[in-house]
Amino acid sequence: MAYKDISRGVRLAKDHEKYMLWLNKDTQARQQAFAAVNDPTKTVKTARVPGFIVPFDSSGTELVYVPAKLISPSQSGRGSDLALVLKGLVDEFTFSTTEVAALTTPNVLEGVRNFKFAKLTVTQRVTTATAKSASRITGREYYRHENDSVTAHFGKKLASSTYSAVMDAISEKPAFTALFQGSANATASRYRFVPEGA
Repeated sequence: MAYKDISRGVRLAKDHEKYMLWLNKDTQARQQAFAAVNDPTKTVKTARVPGFIVPFDSSGTELVYVPAKLISPSQSGRGSDLALVLKGLVDEFTFSTTEVAALTTPNVLEGVRNFKFAKLTVTQRVTTATAKSASRITGREYYRHENDSVTAHFGKKLASSTYSAVMDAISEKPAFTALFQGSANATASRYRFVPEGA
């Protein structure tokens, strides 16, 4: 073990001590500490509306519609543009309440709670920090970049659709690739697909 590893252990021990102090705060104390450094105007709150998603693990020729919260077409505040892009990307792999209401005796699975739908999360760089700021937990300074993050859930539109096929269809859309091109902030943005049930 090198001396630099030993000295790093000392520094990490001090950070760990501060982190444990943070963990031992009660909920109210944590909320107050967070409010002291958090700017609510920079917080993304994605508006959602009721809808339905057909899980990939449903089998048979008849689609099973599970109630879900879909991205609303009306957004305001931070992250609005990103939310609308994601809505456009997954719309064809979700069902609105109007679409399901127009069906003849749809197989709606009521009473399902906390189902883990497949999802796409895009974290979009808004500004790149050029100066370091201190962590509210450890005090360690780092570059605090501003990012917006929005998650969209999706499923299958056809009984034969697979998760991998839908994921490929979404990622090949021009609106998807455009999120990560054209500027330094865009190329610093990132995405993550998470399969159903994960």
